[in-house]
Amino acid sequence: MGAGWLVLVLALCCAQARANHSLDVVRLDPARPELPMTEVVGWFGPQPRGGISTAAGGGLPFAHLPEQILPFREGRSLWLRLRVRPPAGTQDAWLLEVPVPVIDHVALYQQDASGRWFARSAGDLVPMRDWPQPGRYPFFQLQLRPGAPTELYLEVRHSTSIAVPVRVVTATTHHQRSQMEYLGLGLAIGALGLLALGALVRAVVQRDAAFGWYAAYGLVATLGLAGFTGVAGHLLWGDAGAWVDRAPGFLAILGASLVLVIVGRLSRVLARVRWLGRILQWLAALGPALALLYLLPDKRSGVMILAAYLIAVAIASLCAAAITLRRRDRVGVWMLLGALPLAICVVIALGRVTGWLQPSWLTEYVLALALTVDLPLLLGALNARSQERRSLELRRLAAEHQDALTGLMKREPFTAKLRQAIGRYTRRGEGAAVAIIELANHAWVQKTLGAERSEEALLRTVIKLRRLVRDIDTVGRLGENRFGLILEGAAMRKPMANFGARLVASGLMEEPGRPKDVPLHFHVAAVVLHERSGSADELMQALGDLLAEMGARTHKPVRFLDAGEPSTVSDGTSPAEGRSTALA
Repeated sequence: MGAGWLVLVLALCCAQARANHSLDVVRLDPARPELPMTEVVGWFGPQPRGGISTAAGGGLPFAHLPEQILPFREGRSLWLRLRVRPPAGTQDAWLLEVPVPVIDHVALYQQDASGRWFARSAGDLVPMRDWPQPGRYPFFQLQLRPGAPTELYLEVRHSTSIAVPVRVVTATTHHQRSQMEYLGLGLAIGALGLLALGALVRAVVQRDAAFGWYAAYGLVATLGLAGFTGVAGHLLWGDAGAWVDRAPGFLAILGASLVLVIVGRLSRVLARVRWLGRILQWLAALGPALALLYLLPDKRSGVMILAAYLIAVAIASLCAAAITLRRRDRVGVWMLLGALPLAICVVIALGRVTGWLQPSWLTEYVLALALTVDLPLLLGALNARSQERRSLELRRLAAEHQDALTGLMKREPFTAKLRQAIGRYTRRGEGAAVAIIELANHAWVQKTLGAERSEEALLRTVIKLRRLVRDIDTVGRLGENRFGLILEGAAMRKPMANFGARLVASGLMEEPGRPKDVPLHFHVAAVVLHERSGSADELMQALGDLLAEMGARTHKPVRFLDAGEPSTVSDGTSPAEGRSTALA
């Protein structure tokens, strides 16, 4: 009787063991790509000495892990045990993914045909050439036995707290997902790179150092984003050893220091709020030194340095943006919108360091992305500040090159425009006509009616000129009562002759509602570049001489320089006037 009870108890124990073993087997399903952690048993603690022998030999008390986020540090490791069974009739290969680009070390243990365990490793601390398959994050091809469960062991090591998601997917699903991920990351990294390149071009063309600093920040932020997403480890520096693991944090600190340089230039706090300006300068100068400290072997201390520095950068940036906005400067709006994402992500980092916010790979990833979110916003601030600066520069140039009374360009810039027109005619044969226009009765008006009426006559002259010329033509004031005109595209005399005739007629006609206005007598000396060319100074001198030859009562106020020998035509006002071809 006692022997029967003993046999029954042993049978029940074996049945329970077989039931527990069957519960651990995960049936793979292509429609469920992500493996729930509730179906995986694991163990987290000090790294076992025997490694896979201890884990597979029952030396680790595997159990269902209550939380996904684990406090990793040096000397600790996570072991996961999986028993998977492929679906019947599937032809596609299966892969195990650990989609964490910043993970330090992942090793997958499988059995070969003879039952011996072999490992494949990947992660930041493993050179890309030693990965079983290169990629942004570790993934391994599974060697499954058809129709039978396969036992797998996964070992994970990391230096800071992190979550370890696990996915078992088909090769087709993995490749489709990777292509979509690279498409999105390529668009983001490409956009940031274009912003940096455009800023570099503007820095060279406009000679603006602020855009040069922005280009440097854009390059660092782009590399930082590539580092945190695993793109740089896969394509750029996968075999660079410890640099693969430390590059994202190093670039984050360096990018934050460049942000302070740009913020200081945008807010101009050094000239307005000196104490804040000094703080920005000191923090910016401290950034490269802290970035080098981040490369030290103790990564946990490096993470603390990174969080503390970004907190200081976020606070300083918000203060500078608030002060700029308080001055009702529109640049402050752009700065505030750019500083807020960084401040929010810094709060997340602070919560992670203090322990009141659960750490995960996402918080670490978002912290680095905060340095790139404000790239377009900072560019908007730089553009707004650049427009202000260019507006001031244009007003300064206008004051130097424009006549204060008439608003027309002065003699020097007009001569420069004439040289350009002559150059276009010489190189490409583009036609143009040049004229000097003189208000002949200006001296009489000034002497008889006074300075005020003479200025009024000059302003009326400008109004009549602007009514007759096109937007592409150039008008300038060459002297007290002389004006210059460049008529673009005129290959013959007719356009200039028509203009001169209309101008002379408009000066003599009485304007409606102004019967007491003094008539304006205009003399026009012109030349067509197709007929006679030369240097700008020579043409201006010849046209001036032609005007000097015209008498006050001439009946031919519109005349052209002749390309041939001087004519003997005379209008009865002065013998010297016969040296030109006259048009009535």
